[in-house]
Amino acid sequence: MLLADLFWSFLKVGLFSFGGGMVSITLISQQVVTQKGWLTASTFNDPIAIAESTPGPIAVNAATFVGMQLAGLPGAIIATIAAILPGCAISLGLGLLYQRYRKLTLVQGMMDGLRPVVVATIFVGGLTIMRNALLIGGALELAAIDWLSVATFIVCFILARKTKLSSVCLIVGGGIVGGIIRLLLGL
Repeated sequence: MLLADLFWSFLKVGLFSFGGGMVSITLISQQVVTQKGWLTASTFNDPIAIAESTPGPIAVNAATFVGMQLAGLPGAIIATIAAILPGCAISLGLGLLYQRYRKLTLVQGMMDGLRPVVVATIFVGGLTIMRNALLIGGALELAAIDWLSVATFIVCFILARKTKLSSVCLIVGGGIVGGIIRLLLGL
């Protein structure tokens, strides 16, 4: 039953993850944390951190990690297939349709209508990650803020805006610096 639940949950994620990885984080959180309760809000950051720091799409990496955590190798395989199946089918179908009808005004209008929806969904995903990463236990109290994560976020944000450092360098560097500081402070 767990494998069927994994398949169905990540099939929905794959089916509705228009706009890329940040969009899928919101959907994965709804499935894995809110609806199924497989992970808590704070432990949800683990698969997202791993998915962000490994090559490949976030949804696929997160599906593989969650599937492995819950049901071992069969769970990882089932969740991964479920996450990519809709995208493959939809991309193939839309690619064929777009090639045929791309000059129609209706098609151009649909594409223009999708853009703000995708941006809004990405924004919500980013806020979800930020809330889960910066708050200990999800509480909205000043004492519950993880100040090391806040400082790491601010430094990495400034470095990303002011330098040409790649995202990979920022992710790896932030992980190393955060790990060292937590070891030194005993956190």
